[in-house]
Amino acid sequence: MSRWTRIRPHVGFFGCGFALAAGTVYVTTNWYDIANDVFHLGVIWDTRPPWLRATMTALEWAPWVILVVLVIVRLVRGPVVRPVAFGVGIVAVWALLFTSVMLGPSVSNWRHQRAFESSAWKARAGGEPMWPTRLSMIDDLLDRYPLVGLGKDSIESLLGPRDSTGYFRDWDYVYWLGPERGLVRIDSEWLVLRFGVDGRVRERRIFRD
Repeated sequence: MSRWTRIRPHVGFFGCGFALAAGTVYVTTNWYDIANDVFHLGVIWDTRPPWLRATMTALEWAPWVILVVLVIVRLVRGPVVRPVAFGVGIVAVWALLFTSVMLGPSVSNWRHQRAFESSAWKARAGGEPMWPTRLSMIDDLLDRYPLVGLGKDSIESLLGPRDSTGYFRDWDYVYWLGPERGLVRIDSEWLVLRFGVDGRVRERRIFRD
């Protein structure tokens, strides 16, 4: 018996578990668009009819119910089914989702990085709503310019006048960068500078409000 013949049932059950779990995750996470754009039900979460609630619950549990059935069949009839491979397929979907959630912010930050340009920073030109120009440039700015040790004239020549804001009043210069980077982007990131008695930057930090 060839190696492929031995592993083919495992691959098949793995694929079935993966496809079923992926399909249920897609439907249950995109239920609003499916219900309203495809079936024109005009519902929200709280106004879902009983049949839709039952359907969504059934979909959420379907992979695990089928896994239990396969385990029972395996115990009764022997290796005619491969519940372990099926279960690994289900778990693989959730592992991929977890990985994408955890790594997504870092990948997004890397994709939106751009070289620092003083004129674009001052004008806040370009960028996307969730990735304004300054937020995309801040890492390159801090890599290329230490800022600490620069005088106020040099800072304003490089970054422009400080932003008018009530945040971080105990710091001398404050620049709004954009929505905070990370998984939950509800706050903002700010570049803040503090000058010493000699009129030069003594400390610089990135804060979230």
